[in-house]
Amino acid sequence: MHIVAIVLGAILGIAYVIVGFMKFGGKEPVESFKHYGYSDGFRILVGILEILGGVWMIIGIWSQWVAILAGPWIAVIMVGAMITQIRAKNEVKEIMLPVPFLILALAVSVINLVM
Repeated sequence: MHIVAIVLGAILGIAYVIVGFMKFGGKEPVESFKHYGYSDGFRILVGILEILGGVWMIIGIWSQWVAILAGPWIAVIMVGAMITQIRAKNEVKEIMLPVPFLILALAVSVINLVM
């Protein structure tokens, strides 16, 4: 089970660091946040929060308690993404897009919690 937590933590960590940095000026995130009515400051804040979650996931490979905390951190970000999609009255497939990431992040926490 520990190998599963390491692999998931590494994949999620790298992904969230990349996605977080994209919030600083990637064309799609800039347009997306404007479309949903969010400010540039909020976009940057979300990017920082995603980078922190990703870094903590990576650190969690070596530190169990950090991995346990990183999962809910990322899950909260994903709940925020779902709320945004719901408020925008998007299709169910768009609303549900964050769910696999939310589940995987929580899985890393649970695996580390029970080890």
